[in-house]
Order: sequence, then structure tokens, then C-alpha cells
Amino acid sequence: MATIARSDLQALGSSAAGASSITDVTHLSSYNWIEGAKPTIAVPGSPPLWTPPKTPQKVAQDSGLVYIAQNAARHPESPLEPLFRSLFHKQPYFDISSIDVITDRNNIRKLLYFVNPKLNKFAPEPFTIKAEVVGETIIFSRDETATYEIIKPGQFRGFGHNFEKLYTSSEIPGSTGHHRIISYSFGGLKFVVRHETDGYVKTLPSSDANSRKTQDESSLSGMMSSLSVSPTIVRCAIIGSKLYVCHVGKKVPIESTLEIKTRAMTRRLEISDVAAQLWISQTPMLVRAYHDKGTFQEPQVEDITAEIKAWESDHEEDLKMLGGLIRKIVLTAQECGGSVAIRYDKSRDELQIEKTAATPMLPEDLYCRWYSKMKNITLQARSGYESTLHATEVGLEGVEYVRLSNVIQIGLDKGFRYVFRNMSENLVDYQVLCKSMKRRGIDVLQGRQIHDVMSDIRKAEDDCDSKEHRTPSFKSLARDSAFRLLYCFLDGTVSDRDEAYEATLFVVSHPSIFKRRTRKMVLAAYNSKFVASDKDQRVLNQWQAKWDLSPVSGDLGVMTEEYESD
Repeated sequence: MATIARSDLQALGSSAAGASSITDVTHLSSYNWIEGAKPTIAVPGSPPLWTPPKTPQKVAQDSGLVYIAQNAARHPESPLEPLFRSLFHKQPYFDISSIDVITDRNNIRKLLYFVNPKLNKFAPEPFTIKAEVVGETIIFSRDETATYEIIKPGQFRGFGHNFEKLYTSSEIPGSTGHHRIISYSFGGLKFVVRHETDGYVKTLPSSDANSRKTQDESSLSGMMSSLSVSPTIVRCAIIGSKLYVCHVGKKVPIESTLEIKTRAMTRRLEISDVAAQLWISQTPMLVRAYHDKGTFQEPQVEDITAEIKAWESDHEEDLKMLGGLIRKIVLTAQECGGSVAIRYDKSRDELQIEKTAATPMLPEDLYCRWYSKMKNITLQARSGYESTLHATEVGLEGVEYVRLSNVIQIGLDKGFRYVFRNMSENLVDYQVLCKSMKRRGIDVLQGRQIHDVMSDIRKAEDDCDSKEHRTPSFKSLARDSAFRLLYCFLDGTVSDRDEAYEATLFVVSHPSIFKRRTRKMVLAAYNSKFVASDKDQRVLNQWQAKWDLSPVSGDLGVMTEEYESD
């Protein structure tokens, strides 16, 4: 066992490499926990929007369930797994081996308070942080005696949680908390830090607010924004994991995020009371909400970026010691074989680092992200790793497999014609979609050959109630079959160029049966696989020009045209 006394910190700070300031801050990913029987996160999710009432409000005291460490409460098998699933969902090829420290904000706060107890308004309490070394990376995991609290009637724990419910609006149905993942450099080390965020402001209180607009990342955002998180939403499972992931939400920039603090009128909240917390997560906005026996006046959002920077400068020596302390922990953990517990002994006022049994913190497939462990990974883990890549695989233009799961489910439930209605006009999206369907074992063709598909397509023309009105059921069959035709092309099922041409020509030349996007994508799929004769190409070009079926590079829009119901 190694010990670090407070008297050792000065020497650690003097020998620490790197700056005592945080630099190169980057938003990596985010997610919301979703209430439900199965542990489910929505990626990227969204913090609640700051929507304060215009008049003073009487807020009820907090009561009921309050989370202390929600990740551990909802997913005790691996509280850190949501961090990695969210990260690799948004950035599938992120080089995790380049990171030195992966941690929750709470762990850094505890170490900083050990460095300087005066930064904590409360008396020091014993704590434990578990650590595991993977390759050259150390992972810190919170070890709490309780992960939640039940506030009983008659107990007073303030107004903070109920204040947030009244003064913010959740944009993710069923959300129970928003977590963000950022990276930055500090003390010569590269960090990935997870932290919870109370909310965000749509209009920033600064002169350059217009340059900091929230961006909706999803190329399928139109579809996703109309979905609520309910038992009908597609949750994507990963081999070897109990955690489910669904793609819902939008990216909210760091500059918009805020922390909410409530206090009685008689107890002013100073910046120094929250600076350490907000410095670690680089949260720029603060709401200080004061109440008189639960009645709150209208609070203001403050941009405290300058104050946090000044705090960082004022505490340069403390931060140097913090950087040196973390480096010492990393070296000690490596010397101990990779698995340690960092404990604060209150009676001795020292940190104790002791070797522990090698208990993995993560599902085995995630260790494949560090190449140093690839040679020791089991076949099952490799399968899980591959499914993780599939579940976050980015197609050539950036459409992710997980996002397409919802489209697949809609196609299975309502008919494959609905795929066209909920997809972009980018052929790459369809290539990823078809590969995903094949990987899942979905029988799109159901034994049909190209001539069977063509026969189904022609039924909308051949079977009519009258010359003006086609039978709706055959129209739906024809539209479903148009997707099967596209699938045949992209899957390489069709080898006869003439058959492929005749089928394509029929689709593109019948706008009364097939909508523009259907015709456009079938033509694009045909052109991607076949080289038509000069004569055939001239005919297709004529139809392409007549109905504006030209391919549009990078077009990721969805639902851009009205569709009649079947």
C-alpha cells in the first residue's frame, strides 16, 4: 500500500509537468437516462431547456427519490459503460488509447478537496475511488455507499430538484438526467470527463449569442424528433451488455450549458462555493436562485467564464498539486498491476492507494478499444466489439447504424415503402441500411427473384378498378416492391443488366404509382451497380431530367415531400 500525505503534495506539485490550466476543451458526446424497466440511454439526448416563469413562484420542498450517483444506481454492473457507449455511438473511431485519464467530475472534486480542504465548504469525509489501468489509460470509478436517497415526509433537503422541474423544460420524454462527456488537457495529461448538467439556455446572455446556435446533428432528426421514448421506440442492444441505446436528441454546445444552485435569501452563494465544480466541467453558465421560505424571485443566468478563469489563476499552486497527485496515482496504479482503490483516511488525513483484485469495470468488448488488450480478448468479446462497431458504424456520409434501426422497424411494421418516406436522398444511407438489414437476418425478398419483384411492381398497373383508380392494395405492394428492387441492386442479387434496366425504367416512368424519392433512389441504386447501354442511358436520362431525379451529393434531409396515405 502506498500513502500520500498532505505534506507530500508540495513536492508533487513542483515536479508536475504541464500547465495548471485546462486547455483544448472539446465536447465529445452526451446522453440522457430514460425511465424504464431496462437500462436505456438516449444519445445525444439534451439537457432541460431553461424556461423560467415570469413571476415569483412558490416551490415545494424536495421529496421522494433523489439520485446521488445515477449511473451506478441504474447500471450497477458497469456505471462507466454509458460513457463509452455514448462516446463510441457519436464518434465510432475515437482513439481512446490516446487518453490518459477517464473519470467522473466527482472524482476530481474529491482529489482537489484533498489538495485544499478550504475549497470545500463541508468538512472532509472519507471517500473511495476505484481505478483500473488499461494500456496507458487509467479509469477512475466512483465508489459510493449509497447511489440514491429517499427523502421522506418531514425531512428537509432544500428545494433544488423541484426548482429545476419548475424552471426548466425537459426535451427528452422520460428523461431522468443529462450527462455530458468532454475532453481537455490538464497538467500534461489528456482527460475525458463525464458530468451531469442541469440545463441549457437557448439564447445566451452575451454579444455573440447568434454565433452559438444549438445544432441538430442527426440526418434523421425530423423523424426522431417526432418520436417519444416509449415501449415502441427501438432500443438497440449490444452483445454482452444489458445497456440499451436509442438515438434521440440534439447536440447542445458547451457554451449554452448551465449549473443551477438554490439558496435561502439569507445565505449568499459566492462564486468560490461552486468554482471548483464548474472549473472541472468547464460549465460557463450559472443560475443563483434565492428563495424566501420556498418562494423564488425571477433568477438570472450569469456567464461566469471570466470568474472561473480568474479562479483558475488564483489557485495555480493548488492545481499544480492536483496534477502532480493524479500523476502519482497513475504511476502507483501501474506499479500495482493495474487495479487499485484510492481511499481517503480521515483519521490520518492521507490518501491510501492499495492493490485490489482485478475486477473489470467495463464489458469485455470495450477493452478491445485499447489495442494492448486485443490479443487477450475472447471470441465472445470480439463479437461484442464488432457489434459495437456495427451499432455505431458510420456510413461514407455519416449515417449511423443505430439511427437506421428505427427506419428498419417502421419498414417491418408498416411496409418497406415507408423506408423511402423516412430516409434521406443519399444513396450511402441506403447502402448502410441494406447491410444492416442483411446483418440482422431480415428476409427482405422472402424468396422472391427479380422477376417476382417485377411482377409485384407491375400489378399496380395491371390490376385496376377503373382506368383512373388503381387498387390501393396493389399500389402498396408495388411501392414495397420498389424497395425490394433497390435492395436487390445494392445487395448484388441482380446480375442481368437488361432485367435491371427494365425494372428501373418501369419505376422511374410511373410517377402516378411511385413518389419522387422512390424513383430517384431506385435510379441511383441502378446507376451504382450497372453501366447501361448508350441507348438505355439516353432513355433514363430523359426521365431523370423530366422529373428532376438527379442525385444530390450529401443531401441528408428527410420528409421533404408530402406522401398520400395508402
